[in-house]
Formats: sequence, C-alpha cells, structure tokens
Amino acid sequence: MAAPLSESEIARELAAFEIPLLPPALAQLSCYLQLLLRWNRRINLTGIRDPKLMVRRLFGESLAIARAVELRGWLVDVGSGAGFPGLALKLVAPDLRVTLVEARQKKCAFLKEVARQCGFTGVEVVAERFEEWAPKGSAKADLITTRAVLADANLLQSFNKLLAPGGQAVFITTPELASRIQAMAAGFSLRRVTPSGPERDSVLAIVSFE
Repeated sequence: MAAPLSESEIARELAAFEIPLLPPALAQLSCYLQLLLRWNRRINLTGIRDPKLMVRRLFGESLAIARAVELRGWLVDVGSGAGFPGLALKLVAPDLRVTLVEARQKKCAFLKEVARQCGFTGVEVVAERFEEWAPKGSAKADLITTRAVLADANLLQSFNKLLAPGGQAVFITTPELASRIQAMAAGFSLRRVTPSGPERDSVLAIVSFE
C-alpha cells in the first residue's frame, strides 16, 4: 500500500484549490484517506491509487463545490461510491445533513466506517438505487451532488422532483458530458465552473431548475 501522507502534505496538495482546511478537518481528511487506501486494496472504490492524486482528484474537486454553491440544509449524494463528493463536503460543512445513496453493499459498509472513524455526524447511508429510493419520501433536498454519473432526461427529472425551490444539482463531470447535459436543457439552466486545481479536465456542471 502507498505510504500515507502527512497532514502538511495533504494541505500542500489542496493548496491550488484555495480551500483551506482547519486542523480538525485536516485530521478527518487524513483518516478518510487512510481508510480509502486500505479498503481500496480489497474492494474497488476508485481506480486512483496514488495518494496525492486521490487528494487532488477526489477531495480537491469535491471541496471545490463549496466555492461554487452554498452548502446548507440537506444534501443528497447520488451514486456515492467512496463518498465523493457528498461525504467529503462534511470536511468544510460539518453541520450539513448528508444522505449518501449507494446501491452496492460493500461501498455502503465503507461509507459507514468512514463516518464512524472520522467523526462525521449527520450522515445517512442508503443502500438502494437512487431511482428506487427517491420516490419514497416527501422531503425536499437543498442540494444534490454526483460524480461520474451519466445524466439523462429521466435522471434530471428525478432531481427536479427531489429538490426544494431554489435547490441545485451539481455534477462533477467532463466538459463533454457537461455539454450533453446542457443540450437537454428544458426547464433548467446550467452553469459551468472549472475547479482551480492542477488537473483541468473536470468541470462542475451546476443545474438550477426553473
């Protein structure tokens, strides 16, 4: 397994994203990273293996959302996988209520372990497909996030139904897929934000429904 990074090394890798973390949050990120490295040897949480690249591509790009939208109320993270971006955003918004929707049981076990060991509170892990879970409740989310999930018209319609008035959906995606989402624009507007980190091949596609 790759050697863990010190908290100062983690801070250096995040510096380009201009999202400074307080010492308690750096300690939580270090805990999260160590669990990710350990569990990734047994189950495929991410294809990224280098710790520094994990910090930049997974944590940095997730935390970039905090510079693009207001983190408040209830966030629903769809297809959470290893917890990006939804669980990572607890590092900068500890009071945020977060629901992680992930269909695969092993990944849900990982998410629960991260929340427990790293001291994240206000986190719910839902072991279901989003399409099956979303219609069951009547509560409305303030923010929906997702990473590397292919959006289609049905998914966008489901997001619209789940969001409260004024809520937004944020996709961490590629410029090409952001263009595909924009081409489906019917009843929503899309704003693109490029994270300020060193790898410039991802964008935040921020959808606001009318």
